[in-house]
Amino acid sequence: MMNDRLKHQQGFALPAVIFLIVIVGLIIAALERINSNQTATSTMGLQSSRAYMAAYSGIEWAAYQIQNSPDCPALGAIPGLEIYGFEISLSSCSETNYSEGVTAVDNISSFEITVLASYGGISNYGVSPDFAARELTVSMVIEGP
Repeated sequence: MMNDRLKHQQGFALPAVIFLIVIVGLIIAALERINSNQTATSTMGLQSSRAYMAAYSGIEWAAYQIQNSPDCPALGAIPGLEIYGFEISLSSCSETNYSEGVTAVDNISSFEITVLASYGGISNYGVSPDFAARELTVSMVIEGP
């Protein structure tokens, strides 16, 4: 009698155990996906900050060049200035001269500088997944002789 009862109960817990294993596996997969997305988001945040600082460095370089020379520097990639693999280029530079007063001492030059810093870029398969870019525009006024 006891053996007949045990034969009917064999394997009864197996579906429950399989169900539990599947549920735990799905939870682990979901947590891994969340962790992966969070890592990618923080990496892009870091790249974005680096792009901003690289563009800011380009602005400082251009301002220095303008203070030491009366003209805008050449447009294009800034030679010798590469930070964390970012390509930094001077996108535009325009100068406007105007006078306040009667004498030449009152001549003022206004410059508008735009710098682009970019990392990654376009490949055969589209934009690279770690692409980051920032463009900064600054106005600068210099009183001339």
